[in-house]
Amino acid sequence: MKATRVPQESRPVCEFKPGHCLRDFEYQTLEGVHKRLTDFKGRKNLVMILAGLNDHTFLNEAARAYPQIRDLEAEVIVILGGAPRPRKMEPWPFDVTVDSTGALHRRFGAADDQGTPGLAVYVTDRWAEVVYASLALQGDPPPRIGDLIEWLKAVEYECPECFPPESRA
Repeated sequence: MKATRVPQESRPVCEFKPGHCLRDFEYQTLEGVHKRLTDFKGRKNLVMILAGLNDHTFLNEAARAYPQIRDLEAEVIVILGGAPRPRKMEPWPFDVTVDSTGALHRRFGAADDQGTPGLAVYVTDRWAEVVYASLALQGDPPPRIGDLIEWLKAVEYECPECFPPESRA
């Protein structure tokens, strides 16, 4: 359960690593609801999953653990890469959006040189500070859902009062 620290020069176009804050972006859920990452800022820890076309097993595992994740004051956002909208969707309980252009996958280091989406998982605190990153395209194995839950527990233990990172001494 180690946080990945990828050397800057070997990362594709990934802007974020542990200790950095995710920049805001807007997305539309499959239900048509427009949301922003900042909708959760100060309120929820996040598990952001950028998934490729072959990552449904991982997403199903996340769906089974979703009640436990929610109990930890966290939310899950899934960004699917690939087709504009998959024909058959699982009934996942969390926000799902489709990155049909691949822009978010490239931004977060989850697309290869040809733009093929891969798996990347980020865990952030309530202020969008990355505490854990796993990037399959950088050779990281897919995280276990139990490890993500442990990271969320660590965030809650480390910062129960949840001051923004810039106010910590």
